[in-house]
Amino acid sequence: MIRAKRVLACAMLAAATAAAVPAPAAAQTVAITNAEIHTISGAVIPNGSIVIRDGRIVGVGSRVRIPDDARTIDGTGKVVTPGFIDSHSQLGLNEVGWMAPGAQDYATSDDDLGPRFNPVWAVNPENTHIPITRIRGITAVVVRPGGNQLFPGQSAVIALDGETVSSMLRHSSVGVYTAMGETGSGRAGGSRAANYQRLRDAFLDARQYLDGEYEETESRMGLDELHVAVLADVLRGERPLVVSASRKSDLRLALQLKQEFDLRVVLVGAAEGWQIADELADAGVAVIVNASSNLPTYDGLGASLANAGTLQAAGVEVLFTGGREITHEAGLAVANGMDHAAALRALTLGAATVWGVDDRMGSLERGKIADLVVWSGDPLELSTSAEHIFIGGREIPHDSRQERLFDRYRSLERYRNIQR
Repeated sequence: MIRAKRVLACAMLAAATAAAVPAPAAAQTVAITNAEIHTISGAVIPNGSIVIRDGRIVGVGSRVRIPDDARTIDGTGKVVTPGFIDSHSQLGLNEVGWMAPGAQDYATSDDDLGPRFNPVWAVNPENTHIPITRIRGITAVVVRPGGNQLFPGQSAVIALDGETVSSMLRHSSVGVYTAMGETGSGRAGGSRAANYQRLRDAFLDARQYLDGEYEETESRMGLDELHVAVLADVLRGERPLVVSASRKSDLRLALQLKQEFDLRVVLVGAAEGWQIADELADAGVAVIVNASSNLPTYDGLGASLANAGTLQAAGVEVLFTGGREITHEAGLAVANGMDHAAALRALTLGAATVWGVDDRMGSLERGKIADLVVWSGDPLELSTSAEHIFIGGREIPHDSRQERLFDRYRSLERYRNIQR
C-alpha cells in the first residue's frame, strides 16, 4: 500500500515538474538593440541585439534581424544580463517576520512530513516583498524550508511573476535540506557527533530502501517509508543534499558524508570554506555564500570577506544569496577577489545549473525563457538600476509598495496637506 502511495506521489511530482515551465506570455515581440549583452553561456556581445517573442528568446547576437512589428528598446550604453537568481530564499513565505507567526509558512513542526515538506505551495504571489525584490533585477528564487527537523524539507525554483504558485513554478523540487554545526547539534542533544550519526543512519536506511530491504520496524532511525523514499531520491542523485555548515570541521564532515554515500552536495554558508577551498573544489560541491558575512561566530571564527573569491579561484561553483541586496553581495565579492564574470555566472547560469533548470533559464540563448534585465550600467555597481525587467517575456512594471510610499511622501508640502 505504501509503495502504491509512493508511485502515486512520484507521478504527481512528475506532473507538477512538467507543468513548471510557464505558459508563453501574451503574443508580443520585443527587441533590445545596441546593448552590451552578457549571454553568460558565451562571449560578451559588445553591440548586440536580443529579440523576445511569446515569452522566449528567438534571437541574440550582433547581426540579429529585428522584426518589423517589434517594440524596440534602445540599449545604447546599457548592459543586458539574464535575470538574477537568489539561491537561498524564503521570499513569498514570510510577510512581517517574527512579529506575526501566522504570516510565516516556511517551516512546520509536524514531524510526520519531514523531508517530504515543501513550502513552495504556501508562497503568496501577492506578498509585498516580491515586487521590491524583482525591481532589483532578481527574476527567480530558490524557495527553501526552515525548521528544526533532521531534514526540514525540500526547495523549489519559482519565477517572481504569476498569479498562482503553479504559474510561478519552474521546478517543484530541487534540493533536500539539513544542517550541521550548531544548528544540527542543537537538535541532536547538543553534539555534532550525534547529529552526524543520525544523518548516516538515515542514509543507511535509504540505501536499504533502494536495495528493497527496508523495514520500518527494524530501521536505525524508525523513519516512515515515505520519508526514506525522499532520501533514496537523494542517493540516486535526483536532487542534492543541501547542508548548512560554516566551521571547517563541519564542512569536512559534509564531504565525508558525500563521499560515503556518493551524494550531490550543496553547502550553505561555509564561512570557513576559504580555508579548505581546494578540498571543496576537488569534491565538486557548490557553495552558497552571503558575501558580506565576515563577523566571527563560534560556528565560523574564520569568516572572511575573501571567502567567495578564494572559493571561486580554487574552482568551486559559487552561488549567492542576499535577497534584494544580492547585487551588492556579488559586487562585494568582486571587490574582495572574485572574478567579475564568475560573479555574474553565480547569479545566473551557475545557479540554474546547480538547481537543474539550466535547460530553460540562466543564460541568454535562443529558445530559453526570456528572463532578462536591461541595466543602466554594470549591474554589480551600487549606482546601477534595473531599467527594464522581463520575466517569461513579460515586462514587469517598475513598481512596488515602497516606491508608491516614497512618491506619496517625497513632497513635504503634500505631507503637510495630508496632515491638515
